[in-house]
Amino acid sequence: MPIATSGTSGLSVAGKLRPIFKPYRYKVLYGGRGSGKSHGVATALVIMAGEKKMRILCAREVQKSIATSSKQLLQDKINELGWGPVEAGGNGFFSFTDRVIRGQNGSEFLFMGLKTNPDSVKSTEGIDIVWLEEARNISQYSFDMLGPTIRKPGSEIWATFNPEQESEPVYKLMKSLKTERAQDSLVIEMNWRDNPFFPDELRADMEWDKRRDIDKYNHIWEGQCVSRSEA
Repeated sequence: MPIATSGTSGLSVAGKLRPIFKPYRYKVLYGGRGSGKSHGVATALVIMAGEKKMRILCAREVQKSIATSSKQLLQDKINELGWGPVEAGGNGFFSFTDRVIRGQNGSEFLFMGLKTNPDSVKSTEGIDIVWLEEARNISQYSFDMLGPTIRKPGSEIWATFNPEQESEPVYKLMKSLKTERAQDSLVIEMNWRDNPFFPDELRADMEWDKRRDIDKYNHIWEGQCVSRSEA
């Protein structure tokens, strides 16, 4: 079995993400590109699933195929830790099938689309954490469905997104969590400067956008909602 304590294993998360290992009903991470939100969440989930048996649902509004899911990112993090299949050079703790990632301690990562597989989501029992990737695309209907579906004691709903419009359901949820459910919610804004692994290639693109179009820079890199249309 992997030996790891939250945030202190062979993988690391950005300092701003350390609170993610504490229990909250809702955990929402938002901001601009290059912040490492998805990589940080994938790392945290792998560490947590290695520590104890967990059932984690990774969901998007529409998942046309497993290739459009977060499965590859999670497998990459598992392999970085050395916890992947023996044939891939790991210790064999986690195994990969076409649709599921399983740990020897009983942990499972499942992958579904909320809009494309609503009945499957509703019938999936014992979910400890649901991770909503690209959550700005998730409809109000899907959010309303998730609340009563993710009902195991201590279960959590995680969401990561780059804001586009203030009218998006996840943006409204994030704002209301800050004011109405601060006691059982974690809301973290992350942008490029919060990512200790921010690559030079993205830095060059970011600085170029800042010089030529400040509105575009604020939206893409600072995670602000769109201030004007293309027109």
